[in-house]
Amino acid sequence: VIQKCKMGFRKLAQVLVGSLLLCTLLNAADAHKKVLVLVQEASYKESYSIFFDSLAAYGLTLDIKGYKDSGLRLKEYDDYLYDHLAIFAPKAEGFGGNIDINGIVEFIDSGRSVLIASSNGMSQTINTLAAEVGVDFDDKGTKLFDHVNFVELNGQADHNLVAAADIIRSTAILGKDIQAPILYKGAAASVAGNAELVTVALTAPLTAYSHDSKKPMAEPPTLLAGSSASLVSLVQARNNARVLVSGSIEMFSNAFIEAEVKLPATGKTFPKSGNRDFTVAIARWAFQDSGVLRAEALRHHIIGSDEQPTLYRVNDEVEFLVDIYEYEGDKKQPYKADDVQMEFVMLDPYQRLPLKHNGKGTFSVRFKVPDVYGVFKYVIDYKHQGYSYIQMTHQVPVRPFKHNEYERFLLCAYPYYASAASSMAAFFIIGFFYLYHK
Repeated sequence: VIQKCKMGFRKLAQVLVGSLLLCTLLNAADAHKKVLVLVQEASYKESYSIFFDSLAAYGLTLDIKGYKDSGLRLKEYDDYLYDHLAIFAPKAEGFGGNIDINGIVEFIDSGRSVLIASSNGMSQTINTLAAEVGVDFDDKGTKLFDHVNFVELNGQADHNLVAAADIIRSTAILGKDIQAPILYKGAAASVAGNAELVTVALTAPLTAYSHDSKKPMAEPPTLLAGSSASLVSLVQARNNARVLVSGSIEMFSNAFIEAEVKLPATGKTFPKSGNRDFTVAIARWAFQDSGVLRAEALRHHIIGSDEQPTLYRVNDEVEFLVDIYEYEGDKKQPYKADDVQMEFVMLDPYQRLPLKHNGKGTFSVRFKVPDVYGVFKYVIDYKHQGYSYIQMTHQVPVRPFKHNEYERFLLCAYPYYASAASSMAAFFIIGFFYLYHK
């Protein structure tokens, strides 16, 4: 009987260990970011395979489906099934399943990210979705033209195929400089000058313009042209959700990635375009795989003590510390910058001080608590182009001196002490002479 019990316990232990290993593997699989990719045609899996495979190599799990699939859904029972969404269906008037514009906007509001690859023949649905995030495409039917910076592809010159080189210079977004021009064919968009949340990642050349060739040119011409034409826009919402809007779906294609670039205007030749490096970099940024900052371990203490107090006294000497790290994929490294600030606020900032880093991710500053009592807050509101926003607050009360904490004698009051003492001395001297001298 004892032997049978031992064998039963061994089998039970094996089952439990196997279950734990299975759960660990499932959790590791779920740790990868899941991206739902909606494509216009099934052939896009092959014609855009280099781009998709490059994202998969960085640990992103792509679920590629047709945009009309009846089983499409972003969430189930209020739980989102995907971390991000990519739309490679520029002509989609609607989507299958329960996906619509309102659902996609709600998806963004939840802190998740969306990639929109459009074209000059985009549908009203895609146009409206781009407008929801502050990117306004030019009128329907317009294309981007450039009669100077056009490209010869397969021995033929195409004035709609533009070599764009005005790329954003940001290591947080691109990671490295891209030397080869970006092949672009599609629509142009405009971004409001006061749009704080939109960053233009690729701008049209100065000689490019957007126009519908089937319509006569207006007199005088009012065209979207030059640097005012946005080709690729990056949006980062206040909740750190990100949206990538491109007016060219072909920019992501294998044909454009592997194309040899010949510029007739300058005679320069590049063995390959910069499309692969550019599209993969901006897609990784959009899917929050790069340029992500996280602040943690906010702490503070009175100098001379390691304990964090529940309140301060006016004029206390205090040290404030916070750890900030930069995440790229699964890698975590200390963030290094000299423009991080801390504010000590009660309605208005009483202190606004730069934080110094130690090279290991810890930012700190020492300061004197203002001679004002009340409820204060530590505030960090950090916004740097290309990085996710950091917004942290921590409340701490400040009390006045207790009655037994004031100094007995104040240096600034010595003249008053002297005047009181001299008055008393003068009274006794005058009284003495008045009483004892005739």
